Amino acid sequence: MILRLPEYFYGVGARLFHRYWDRQGGWKAPVPVLSVGNITVGGTGKTPFVIALARLLSLQFPDLADQDRIAVLSRGYGRKSRELVVVTEFSDWREAGDEPLLIKRSCPGLLVISCAKRVESARFAVKKYGTKLIILDDGFQHRALARDIDMVVLDALNPLGNGRLLPAGPLREPVSALARASAFVVNGEGSTAEQLADRFGKTIIHVASVPLSEAWSSSVTQPAFLLTGIARPERVRQSLEDAGIRLVGHRAYRDHHAFSARELRSVQIDAQKRGASSILMTGKDKVRMSPIQGGLPVIEIPHELKITLAQELIADVLRLRTAQAASSSGSIS
Repeated sequence: MILRLPEYFYGVGARLFHRYWDRQGGWKAPVPVLSVGNITVGGTGKTPFVIALARLLSLQFPDLADQDRIAVLSRGYGRKSRELVVVTEFSDWREAGDEPLLIKRSCPGLLVISCAKRVESARFAVKKYGTKLIILDDGFQHRALARDIDMVVLDALNPLGNGRLLPAGPLREPVSALARASAFVVNGEGSTAEQLADRFGKTIIHVASVPLSEAWSSSVTQPAFLLTGIARPERVRQSLEDAGIRLVGHRAYRDHHAFSARELRSVQIDAQKRGASSILMTGKDKVRMSPIQGGLPVIEIPHELKITLAQELIADVLRLRTAQAASSSGSIS
């Protein structure tokens, strides 16, 4: 009951904001823009999908595999810098953001830009780097940059949480906002998100986590201690248990948590007391970890999403690129 009033005012603000952009429209880039976002806060697998999408497009369209031909534009949540940052594999996550840095390290050929003003970064990418396609990361609520394809990542079993808006629930917008999406990216197995897609008449792109390999599992010195700072740590723990990893402890911090040296030392001591032989972390967490001298080895948990159904998406991108090429040749002549 206590959250009903702030939820109401949040909903009013969200509706007015999107009503404005429905009328105004965003800036249209001269290259195709694919937006990847969600309607709930955290934990749907958006960042791994951005990585999987970039890899898929590079395979399907060989010219996009060249350096900087695909640009990923991110706000870089939690970073200190307010300037436009071109992310390198050696960037400080405090300046670049943890998710943009993870994307760059996973796909070195991508141009990854962190900037709250996505129109500015889109113009910069096309003009300075000759980018041919843009992936707008966490873009569903960012309306200033127009998009050609608007994808919303949903958990297969629980796509809407408790169905309430922030702060009473996880929804960033009313459920009706899903009507403006082009496609639903359904992460995992289950029928709830598919029923939602039927309700809104949306195309479905299926994705699934690639199970941890036997080779990786056998390389982990066990027992292990798990350290996380992500939105849905229970998923990671379950994947480790499914792979036969014996865990003797788990310390979970909030999403995007900046691990201090004191916290990391405390984790090392706790893990050693519990008899752990190693500490396991996700890639997103590891980019936020300062180097530790001595102690237990820190092992990164691989996490990869496989896109299992995307024929319509590839066809749509092909149509966009064909139309862009025709428009460009027409303007030259």
